[in-house]
Amino acid sequence: MGYQEVNNDYLRTQVMSASPVKIIVMLYEGAIKNMKIAKLAIEEKDIVRAHQNLRRAQDIIKELKSSVDLNVEGDVPEHLVRLYEYSNNQLVTANLTKSTEPIDNVIHILSELLDSWKKLAENN
Repeated sequence: MGYQEVNNDYLRTQVMSASPVKIIVMLYEGAIKNMKIAKLAIEEKDIVRAHQNLRRAQDIIKELKSSVDLNVEGDVPEHLVRLYEYSNNQLVTANLTKSTEPIDNVIHILSELLDSWKKLAENN
């Protein structure tokens, strides 16, 4: 069994045994990681790698958006959906213009949300 297969098995086990809050934390971490890789790729003029990682981050953000429970009372669900839409639009802009500023904006937003989800995970 090769390294990649062991790594995939480990990740699969980690996800399957995680709580819903922990899965959300893992999604945020994955999106941020992909955006940082994309930013570095843009700086290195590696357009293909930048595109691939921005698309991965967008896919994760779309998953986060689809997981928002709109039946929860209050403004939070609607605000989250708007933040995810804004974040996705910023990544589209970054991908089209190969600019790192929109990526920085989204990393900032998702990092703040990640901190909140981590605190929530600690309390569960």
